[in-house]
Amino acid sequence: MKGSKRIAFIGDSLTEFFDWQRRFPEYEVMNLGIAGETIEGLSNRMDRILIGLHNPAYIFLMTGINNIAMEDYEILGEYKKIINRFFSSFHKSIIVVQSILPVSLPWVDNGRIRDLNNSLIDTAKNFAATYLDLYSLFSEVEGNPITGYLLDDGVHLSDKGYDVWAKEVEGFLKGNI
Repeated sequence: MKGSKRIAFIGDSLTEFFDWQRRFPEYEVMNLGIAGETIEGLSNRMDRILIGLHNPAYIFLMTGINNIAMEDYEILGEYKKIINRFFSSFHKSIIVVQSILPVSLPWVDNGRIRDLNNSLIDTAKNFAATYLDLYSLFSEVEGNPITGYLLDDGVHLSDKGYDVWAKEVEGFLKGNI
């Protein structure tokens, strides 16, 4: 089956720092995560991404946390442009907009991340994309991040965190084969 299904994971360090190919050996996986990248950085490399992708069955997108860490919450416009470029380039691909994860940084209000995720739900619907809610899996009832899923820096994921994320992606893939 490898080679018959391609998956692209696109985002920042949260994407880059996981071995998606090892986790999904039955797929041909492209990990296009770049540590430290903002949504503007992703937008600037879209031409290279589009040239390098070869008819992916699925495109998993998660970006924005680096903007938020710099207290820049105005990311929705650029996010829409990125999704639109994927849709106009890959008509048969399933675009999966993944929620922005909560963080444990004293200057970041996770309520604002929740609000952004609500906007991403609407954005995904407007583009006929799929929205994958990971935020709720990473949050306690009070809205705080589950600390066991994060490293000590309060942003990057522990092995447990990656396991939660990968299991959700796996469930999505099984439901869409």
